[in-house]
Amino acid sequence: MPHHCKTLGSAIGFSLLLPCIAALAQPASPQQCRALPDAQARLLCYDTWVDGQAAALKTPGQVDPALAAAAAAAAAPALVPAAVSTAQPAAASFGLEQQARKAEAQEVESEISGLFEGWGPKHVIRLANGQLWQIVDGSSAVLYLKNPKVKVRRGMLGTYVLEFEASNETAKVRRLER
Repeated sequence: MPHHCKTLGSAIGFSLLLPCIAALAQPASPQQCRALPDAQARLLCYDTWVDGQAAALKTPGQVDPALAAAAAAAAAPALVPAAVSTAQPAAASFGLEQQARKAEAQEVESEISGLFEGWGPKHVIRLANGQLWQIVDGSSAVLYLKNPKVKVRRGMLGTYVLEFEASNETAKVRRLER
């Protein structure tokens, strides 16, 4: 094997070990560990820092080794990187989205002020509570109702259905922002 290939191989091997060697030095703070880009080197750095803190507590004749281990264990959760700690709540609630949706309001009751004569495709209906709803299913109906009470409920597949108390007419709607 030519000499330059051996040198190149040694250089590559050394560059791969460099983050680990840097992590073996006693870090002054967990922030130095957090700055390391390599996950293995970062973990090794955190472990070294915790071991150093435990060793500092372990002065001969003063600190019990069990207390030093407890102190190291207590310090460890504070050293979890922010990316890991924020991922745990998301993972803990994975698959429970439907239960969260059940906790939301499933319907809104209000009325339409004045005489309501019906609707057509893309018609916008203003409820007494200030909400605006637009007809989206292309339906139409002729109704002559005074101050009709209405209910907007959740339908299937994320749709909303407008129902009238004094009629069996319904329409698919979507909410508009004011």
